[in-house]
Amino acid sequence: MNTAHTNIELYADAIPSWPCDALAIGVYEDGQPQKVVATACKEWSKEIDRALAAGWLRGKEGHFLFLPVAGSGQAPVRLLLIGLGKEKAVTPQTLEDTGARLVKIARSHGIARLGCLLALDRHNGIGLGACAGYLAQGAWLGGYRFEQFKTKGQEGDAVSQDVITLELAVMGKRLERLRDTLQHIKHVCDGQCLARDLGNMPGNVLTPEGMAQEARKMAETLPIQVTVWDEKQLKKQKMNGILAVGQGSVHPPRLIMLEYRQGGDRPLLVVVGKAITFDSGGISLKPGAKMEEMKFDMAGGAAVLGFMHAIAAMKLPVNVVGLVPTAENLPSATAQRPGDIIETASGQWVEVINTDAEGRLILADALHHARSLAPDMIIDLATLTGACVVALGHEASGLMGFDKKLLRRLGRAGKKVGERLWPLPLFPGYQELLKSPVADMKNVGGRDAGAITAGCFLSRFVDKDTPWAHIDIAGTAWDMNGKKPSQPKGATGVGVRLLCRFAQKELQ
Repeated sequence: MNTAHTNIELYADAIPSWPCDALAIGVYEDGQPQKVVATACKEWSKEIDRALAAGWLRGKEGHFLFLPVAGSGQAPVRLLLIGLGKEKAVTPQTLEDTGARLVKIARSHGIARLGCLLALDRHNGIGLGACAGYLAQGAWLGGYRFEQFKTKGQEGDAVSQDVITLELAVMGKRLERLRDTLQHIKHVCDGQCLARDLGNMPGNVLTPEGMAQEARKMAETLPIQVTVWDEKQLKKQKMNGILAVGQGSVHPPRLIMLEYRQGGDRPLLVVVGKAITFDSGGISLKPGAKMEEMKFDMAGGAAVLGFMHAIAAMKLPVNVVGLVPTAENLPSATAQRPGDIIETASGQWVEVINTDAEGRLILADALHHARSLAPDMIIDLATLTGACVVALGHEASGLMGFDKKLLRRLGRAGKKVGERLWPLPLFPGYQELLKSPVADMKNVGGRDAGAITAGCFLSRFVDKDTPWAHIDIAGTAWDMNGKKPSQPKGATGVGVRLLCRFAQKELQ
């Protein structure tokens, strides 16, 4: 996993005397450096004040300035002044973004070891330990690179394998406790970067069986039990939704089951993630423009694998089962057709109006299987509908379900970790749009309320007495703009941090 490109080291010395190539100091938008400069950097305070007074750096968030300083011995020979924006507007996201920016600046300027004093001050009331955590999280996520298919040394596109070490200065009495906290954050970031790695894999490499192999690999080193059902077992379990979606591909579908039961008699959470390793739309073929992005259609399943990896690495005392139905949706002589009628594992019949509404078919079988595990709650994540992107854009994922308590708890978790959720209604009237004249339901309800009718479809395969939530991540699962400091272009790994926060706060 690509957090390995960034190391975090903690130092308890208030005065930066350790060897580093440069030392990062925060500057606010009023032109004032962070408060610790007056005590920890007395020997450089005049140079800093002179540079800021001259207007070389005005503290705008993300702007930076290298400042050479007279040093001796092991002291750094240059300072990196980095803007934090207005002091009263600094947020955890500001610090995460700053951690990501520091790593990127270091990499682009040949800095192998970058000292950092930002965690020695409270910023807008954010505690010292929390500051260090947000900076480290940003550094790990912002340092992520997906370079598996890049040739080293290729002219015009050389790939650097340099590892950046960010040295955080912290208060000595907090050192050991902070090490434990950062280790947990690292495990979550590792899980998110695993989900990013899987999402960025092309469809010709990551097939349904390839996803199963990734799950098996996890089980070799972590206390996770993995079971994989192939086509024969899927047929035996009458999972015709999964089989129908995958029948057009030479790569057969799978149902991946991951069990982590370390919570004794604590509640059981079942998490289901849609994993279409490539979605052409099937016979209802998608437009060619940006179809290459449909390798990301397995982001829900990737989030489940990343989440399972993180909680197992953290050794959380919780009980979680992850279900990942995975298939490839391609047009061929054997592909399912519009107008086909399939019997799902629940015994309900579905008329397939559009083969591009395939995610709900594989989720239907997986959600039905989830019921058999007697869970206390079920959460599914899926890049399910373009309609959710139209409704919410790329700033929030859609949240649906009937259990208000579960929805509130997920909303709190999402807000805390920066993966925002926005509730959409499942009013009974929307169910009417799924009526079929020849089957129990259609797989689409028409253009209107497309994200909601997809949620209504899924609701028919869960037990009404079991709290269930559906999260549509179609707008948040990948980002091809790359404008967010901690999010390079490609898969985001969305859902991992959200689920880890939920497990830590709601399942223990």
